[in-house]
Parts: sequence; C-alpha cells; structure tokens
Amino acid sequence: MAPLHLPSLRSLIAWIAGTLAVSLTAGGTALYLAQCRLIYPSNMPAGSRTNVPRPDEFGLAPFDDVELVAPDGVKIRAFVIPYARGDVKPSDRPTVLLLHANAGNVGHRLPIAKVFWERMRCNVVALSYRGYGHSEGSPSEQGIKLDAQTALDYILSHPELEKTQIFLYGQSIGGAVAIFLASQNAQRVKGLIIENTFLSLPKLVPHVLPFLRPFVPFLLHQIWPSERYIATLPGDFPVLFLAGSRDELVEPGQMKGLWERCGSKVKRWIEFPYGTHNDTCVQPQYFAHISSFIAEHSSLPLGPSHPAAPTSSAPTPAPAPAPASPHVTTADSEPEPAATEPSSPTVSTTSSSGSSFELVDRSVGSLGGELEKRDDAEEKENDGETEGEKLELREGISAGSFGPREELEEAMREGEELVKEKL
Repeated sequence: MAPLHLPSLRSLIAWIAGTLAVSLTAGGTALYLAQCRLIYPSNMPAGSRTNVPRPDEFGLAPFDDVELVAPDGVKIRAFVIPYARGDVKPSDRPTVLLLHANAGNVGHRLPIAKVFWERMRCNVVALSYRGYGHSEGSPSEQGIKLDAQTALDYILSHPELEKTQIFLYGQSIGGAVAIFLASQNAQRVKGLIIENTFLSLPKLVPHVLPFLRPFVPFLLHQIWPSERYIATLPGDFPVLFLAGSRDELVEPGQMKGLWERCGSKVKRWIEFPYGTHNDTCVQPQYFAHISSFIAEHSSLPLGPSHPAAPTSSAPTPAPAPAPASPHVTTADSEPEPAATEPSSPTVSTTSSSGSSFELVDRSVGSLGGELEKRDDAEEKENDGETEGEKLELREGISAGSFGPREELEEAMREGEELVKEKL
C-alpha cells in the first residue's frame, strides 16, 4: 500500500490563505465598487427615480418644486411647503428641513411632512438628495453633504423663511446628514431631531453585513462619522433622540452611543419599546414628543393640537399585547433600555384637546389617503386591534431601510466575476 501523503503545515496554510484571498478579494471588490449602490438604494422600490409623489397629492398646498444647484454643479430638487393660513404667515412659523432615509425618494416621506405642516403648523423643506427622485447625479457622502448645505443656505436666503427658527429632522442615514449639518451650522439652526441613526458606517456595516467585516477598515469610503460630529455641538444646542428598541438594523447601542457623545446638555431621549427601524415613526406619541420639543425650543405654540410636554409618571403595568409607553430620559440621566417591566419608568403624554397627536396613513401599500388622528385613550383601550389593522398603520409611512438583500447578492456576484477575470 502506498504511504498516505499528508500536506505539510506550510502547504496547508498556503492553501487556506489562497482560498481566503480569493473570497476576500471578491467581497472587497464588491464592497468598494458597489457600496454606494448598497448604502443609497435610490431605485428601491422600483420606479423611485421617476415616480415621485407630489405635495398636492396629500393636500399640501401651495408648494414649490424648486431646483437647487450644489457647489459642484449638480442640480437637486426640493419641495418647499410654506405654512400660510388666515393671518398666519410663513415667517411666523418654525421651519423643518426634512432629511429622508436612504431608500425610496422624498415623495415617500410626504405623510411625515404633512404632520409637520398640518398639525404642527411648520414650514417644511423636503430635500431630494442627488441621485434620488428627480435630482441629478449619483449619491455619495460628500455629495449629499453638499446637497444638505445647499438646502439650508436656500432656506436662509428665502424671503419668507430666512428669519424662521429652523429644525433639522433626519431618519436613519438622514439623521447622519442632519448631525453633520447641525455640526457645521449650530449658530444658524435652532435644533436637531434624529431617529434610529448610527455612530458611523464603519461601525454599522459589520453589524448589518458581518461577512464584510474584514474589508471595512480598508475599503469602505463612505464613513458618515456622526459620533465625531455630534460631539462638537454646543452645550446649549437642543437635540431630540428618537430610538426604536427593536431596531433590527441599527442596533440600539449605536443611538445610545450618539447620546453619550453628544456635546449638548440640552438633549432629550425618547425610546419606543416596540419600534423597529422602519416603523418607529408610527409608534404611539412619536409626533407628540416632536411637537413638544419644537414648541419648547421655538417659543411658538404649534396650534390647538399641540400636546403638553412629556412628563414622567408612576409606572403602571401595560396590558399585553398593547405596546408600552415610550421611555423618556433627559440630559440629567443616561438612556436606559426600553421599558418592559412594570417597575421601569414610563411616559404619559396628553394634549389639551385629548388627542395623542398620532397621524398615520391607513392605506395599505400606498402613500395616498388621509392622515388620521389616533386618540390616546382609544389606543390604550383598544386591545382588540387586529394584526391586520396594526400592519395597515405601518404600511403607508416608514423610514426606509438600509439596503435590500438582493442588491447585496447582486453586488457580490459582480465582485466574484471581476475576480475571475483577473485570475
């Protein structure tokens, strides 16, 4: 019998290294070449580059669909929706610069814009980043930063909006855009509102796509270092943190990390125990907290539906399976995990009109339809709400996701093909 030949340790290591090199090269190539497509899926859902809902489809009028030119010459679009009813002029109201998440387009966030405009009586400027909707160009970190600054400069030069108090509102990656913009313009804007935002992309990507971890330090050129920018905010700059405890994409620790690093002492933490990455904005009391924050820091009443500022209340057990009240923390204490036990502190928020200020789109699979007001007492008592009804509440209005799995798989296939061509 011929002797059994075993590979030497050296040859075995060489074989393993070679196999890993091919795999890592494929993944690295995909990450480097396709990361902008993965991070900024502006074509998802299909038709998002061409089919952009307009404000008048939601009863938001008058409005302007303006073309802005960024410093590098790229033409971008924005919806400008001033609030003017009766004797109220746009110059009398706060202005919200809406910075959307990374999937879809600006038109998909018009239900949120309507809440700010109709219920809070705010002017709204909703920016369409480059490479999104009807804006020119391709999205990138540096380009979107230019777009955001261009939109803010437009507001500051607008004849009706230039002297208004400006609040930046961003969801997910829009929160990263808002944090950057606030860090560069802290003396020009009044406050910052962020939802489910990450510390930085290098710290987010390994959590979302673990197998790409080896490439992150070398090949990731989209950074969004929000943890660094937020640390530079002045101590008296108002910041509202809105966090979903069940965020499956941006792990809750990332938002808490931003809270800890925030340079401002005028900050407020609201945590929604049942909020995921895409549906935190339809959780009970979400807009009530935003309304209170804007009213408090703008010194302007937001109308008859403006709720009173949130206050801590004695803990009470929540009847299952109804969502528990959101957790609240001010700058005097650290954010804590979502309230799941009766002993945890909760928030009780009411309004002068008895409404919870919750406006959502009930049309399944569509952004059309009338935004409805949800009564807080009814919400607590309606234990019989069906799962289908709960789903409806979350279909029409959402933050948008980081990037679809099919996009990732396609990018990986492209990377593997490139590697094969070079081998």
